Amino acid sequence: MMRREKLNTLNERDLLIGLITSDKFCREVASILNPRQLEIDYARILSGWIKEYVKNFNVAPKKDILKLYRAHIEEVIDESLQDNILTFIEKIAKDFESQKTFNDDYAIQQAIQYLKSRSLKNFSEDIDSFLITGEINKAEALITKYRKVEKESGEGVSILDDSEIVLNAFTEEQDKLFAFGGAFGRLVGDIHREDFIAFLAPMKAGKTFSLIDCGIEALKNGLNVVFYSLEMSRTNMIKRIWKALSGQVTEDVELNIPYFVEDGGKYIIENKVTKKKASSVLEIEKKQKSLRRMFRGGSFKVYAEPAYSLTVESLETKLDDLVHDGFIPDVIIIDYADIMMPSDRTSELRNQLDGIWKRLRAMAQKRKAVVFTASQTNRGAISREVEVEDIAEDIRKLAHVTSMVSISKTKYCKEHSLAIYSQLAVREGEPEMRKVIATQCLALGRPVLDSHWKDDVILESDDNSENEENSSVKRKKK
Repeated sequence: MMRREKLNTLNERDLLIGLITSDKFCREVASILNPRQLEIDYARILSGWIKEYVKNFNVAPKKDILKLYRAHIEEVIDESLQDNILTFIEKIAKDFESQKTFNDDYAIQQAIQYLKSRSLKNFSEDIDSFLITGEINKAEALITKYRKVEKESGEGVSILDDSEIVLNAFTEEQDKLFAFGGAFGRLVGDIHREDFIAFLAPMKAGKTFSLIDCGIEALKNGLNVVFYSLEMSRTNMIKRIWKALSGQVTEDVELNIPYFVEDGGKYIIENKVTKKKASSVLEIEKKQKSLRRMFRGGSFKVYAEPAYSLTVESLETKLDDLVHDGFIPDVIIIDYADIMMPSDRTSELRNQLDGIWKRLRAMAQKRKAVVFTASQTNRGAISREVEVEDIAEDIRKLAHVTSMVSISKTKYCKEHSLAIYSQLAVREGEPEMRKVIATQCLALGRPVLDSHWKDDVILESDDNSENEENSSVKRKKK
């Protein structure tokens, strides 16, 4: 029986996956790839075939990789190599069926770094071999011929001359990852790579539930999500996420569910009572199997870290470890930024927070992922609608986010399982000034069951909210 070689160089595995499945990755990496510099035998062979394919067709082979194998396999004499190549591409072909997204830009960055390291290592070994044999002239000649591994240049744009590139900037779609439904989705806007989005809310107003909801919506779209909780234990986080994702509960419960009813062009809110029974282990396993089929290609990982223990730098290290294990996040969620440990603990608190938020913004850009986090308001916003002035400690947080959405809960909202969302800041486009009313069931981990513009919803009088609003007006007059 032939022994199959284990593919033990993860960087080359990711490199091959990108070359096979992604047109953008294939075009940018194949042009600078020298297959001879790769470490694994069948990675060299397979990448050579793909490089020639890209030269002819300018796209990744995708499902044609099996045809490519059949066309070239007779060139490979070693049967074990034939077996390794076939095993690998059959798995990739199978996974390709379920893959919904691929983080092209980050994967390209990683591939180029790996190819640089391989090129330098091979170059160093060649130099050393000449030095050992005393062939100094050959070593010097080799140095003069060395070419750095780099993407093709030409990313600079002349705004006044490059009309086609400028036109493409207006017509090309951004790398949209997903969007929420209803009025809430229109308020938040489309979610793109490199976005840095924050929720602002008083304590116990649903920040964690909203962040979990972002992760679940991303998972439904086949994305890789990683969630770092700095407040809750891993067990409690798993319970919350599973309830929100599956609708299953761990104990019998009676739920009061609010819902919208159209009434003369407006919406009123009514309630219904529903009972749910605790789920068994078998029911959970059955649900997991069903969800895997439904969300094929996506993954959701959750980690619990002690508050004030995780710096942005240590988070970067953890993310690098995930990438090394073959998991490239599309969505990174931190619950929440204000309780991360600052890198500089000598400066005052507001500057420490500013540094954390700046680094998280840079992380989103570097990793070509969307970063979600949250921030807490000051005490004044506990029972009224949140305003920009309620940002605790340092308002400079607004400068670093691409979007900040507030969560408000008046006394009426708390009593009727509602939340009010508003947009406090947005980097691109006009800000949405209207507010959104959302029905919710936090017992099931659902912060947004349905949503409509607040102007379209008829609410009963909320004396507490009105009093707060009046007192706010009086404060401004003073």
